[in-house]
Amino acid sequence: MDKNLEQDSQETNQDGIFICPECGSKNINTHLKNHSFKYGIGDDKVKLSTEVPVRICGDCSFSYRDHAAEVLCHDAVCRHLGVMSPSEIKALRKSNKLTQSQFSEITKLGEATLSRWERGIVIQNEAYNNYLYLLKLPLNLERIRNRSGSIEVTEGQSIKQHEGKLIRCVPVGSPRFLAVK
Repeated sequence: MDKNLEQDSQETNQDGIFICPECGSKNINTHLKNHSFKYGIGDDKVKLSTEVPVRICGDCSFSYRDHAAEVLCHDAVCRHLGVMSPSEIKALRKSNKLTQSQFSEITKLGEATLSRWERGIVIQNEAYNNYLYLLKLPLNLERIRNRSGSIEVTEGQSIKQHEGKLIRCVPVGSPRFLAVK
């Protein structure tokens, strides 16, 4: 008898061998199957489909989709929305040889937000997706890196280079804002 269960995580041992969550067998076969699912709510609900791996136990016939299938479904949602997938965002960062912390420091994107995008916890909105798209062009990332290079002088003040001149920057809300000349 064929049972179906969607698992949130892959059932594997330390060698990466799949283990049946029903009977504990390592006799698992993988087949690619078309998986259709609904995305959205109300009038915006659409039916999406993608090929996903289905794990089938050769001993007890238990079948299930695991984390790999969930990732592929998430990628299908991203394609539908026209935004970068988690793997594309991670590849963008890694192609520039940057850690999440370094990428966040340069782009001023929150490190936790970037982490959630890369793990597929949340999907970025179109504005952030456009920003990420522009960052795919190396010149744009380099411009932002150079633009954000400021030197902290005292709390609330910094010095930046603008058109070859050093200028002192004070935040608008600072009491020193009106006093700076």
